[in-house]
Amino acid sequence: MKPKYILENYDRILKEIKNPKIIFSNDLIPFLENFASKSFFIYQVDFIKEDSNTKYIIKKPIHNLHPKASKLNFNEVDVAKEFKPFIPKILDKLNIPENQICLRCCSKNENTLYILQECEIEDLSQEKRFFLYCYHSLKNENQKIKKINKERVFKLKSRERIEQYIHRKQYALENLAHRLVKEINPVNSSDLYQFSKNYDKIDCLKITYIYLEKLLRFIEKEYRNYLNVNIKIPYRSTFIKEFEITKKLKKVKSQLLRSNINDQLLKLVNEPLLKIATINIQEKLTYYEFNYCSEFIMAFYKQINFADMSEETIKEFLFDLNFNSLQFFKYLTFEILQELEMQENNIQKIDVLYQFLKNYNQKQSRNYIKYKTNLPSLKEQITSWIEEEIDYLTKKIKLEANQITNISNNEEKIKLLTGLSVAQLSCFFGLLMETGIIKHKNQTDVFRFISENFKTSNTEKISVDSIKVKYYNVENTTKNAIREKIIELLGLTKF
Repeated sequence: MKPKYILENYDRILKEIKNPKIIFSNDLIPFLENFASKSFFIYQVDFIKEDSNTKYIIKKPIHNLHPKASKLNFNEVDVAKEFKPFIPKILDKLNIPENQICLRCCSKNENTLYILQECEIEDLSQEKRFFLYCYHSLKNENQKIKKINKERVFKLKSRERIEQYIHRKQYALENLAHRLVKEINPVNSSDLYQFSKNYDKIDCLKITYIYLEKLLRFIEKEYRNYLNVNIKIPYRSTFIKEFEITKKLKKVKSQLLRSNINDQLLKLVNEPLLKIATINIQEKLTYYEFNYCSEFIMAFYKQINFADMSEETIKEFLFDLNFNSLQFFKYLTFEILQELEMQENNIQKIDVLYQFLKNYNQKQSRNYIKYKTNLPSLKEQITSWIEEEIDYLTKKIKLEANQITNISNNEEKIKLLTGLSVAQLSCFFGLLMETGIIKHKNQTDVFRFISENFKTSNTEKISVDSIKVKYYNVENTTKNAIREKIIELLGLTKF
């Protein structure tokens, strides 16, 4: 049997919220009566003491089935003597008979008084009844969803199947939460959790979002090892409270501001801190981003020696935390380039780069996390860049050496001027090879030697192809000219 869609009842309630006809056609009184044995309004009265005078403020009443009523911590205790004279005036102002009320005080705030007035659920407006209906329906639905999820996860035997199940639930919850935020369009993050006195459509959407977020928080708390880390984290995540991030964040920021590090490095370190500090409804972090930033803050909080917050210490710490932002990469490479500028030649620069490469290769970093998921690790970025610089400088040195050799060769190369023509020269060298005076077997090498080392009065550069053609096609006039030169040579050998 196919599992029921986790948010089926959420969708049903949202349809009711968006359709006023459904709201006012339902009789919600029997439903609400199931959630409380008594029905009463709660008036909160805050007393303010100023010098010898005492003033009071009466807040709008809420019903005991209202979400805020469950958070009120009042006890059945005697009202402070100093406040008793004000009670008749307050009741008169509220037009409430004294026999219809109960008085309660807050154990945490002695200056707050609660007036409980009995009422019937029928006395509530339709809008209020529907708001309370949404609240208790969602509260009840969440309990069912939590129970069903626990049972289903328990039956799944492999980690892979549990992850798939949890990821599907996360996507469904996150998508609906995103839709609700767009519809509510809150002024700020706190506005999302504040209800108006009108109990209108927006208030009902807000209570829907709040309980949807509670489900997200339940999943992150119960199944943190199976979460999809690319899903956006709830604004009121349990992790924020659990790790006491806010407290540690303030401590780290204050210590950094008191340090003597330069502004550029301070800006880099503050980047992940600001992500946590400015988390809001519109710009939520993913679990991955939150986990990295949290570990970043925790690590700084625990391990950095705040008495010696030097730039070198912080750079080492950022490397250890695999802070692989492009800005930090540029910061580190700029320092290396400054060091290279102080060297006299490329060989010294290569030596410095090899020293940096050795140091970075020997450094340890947390490979299982990195700041930017779409970029290589910081160690990989730096070492690859240094290797490329070494390769570039090495090739540059070789190129410069080749250029010097070529220039040197061009300057020293002298070609012998011969009185023979090209055809006669090729014929003469052919005779030298045939008589064994030249025993080199590769004719092409001989042709190349003639080309590179001889010139005629008419030809400065003798091509190899020209020598080759004339070597294999010797004309009679050429043979006669060479014969005369050989006879001349024989004449010179006589004593």
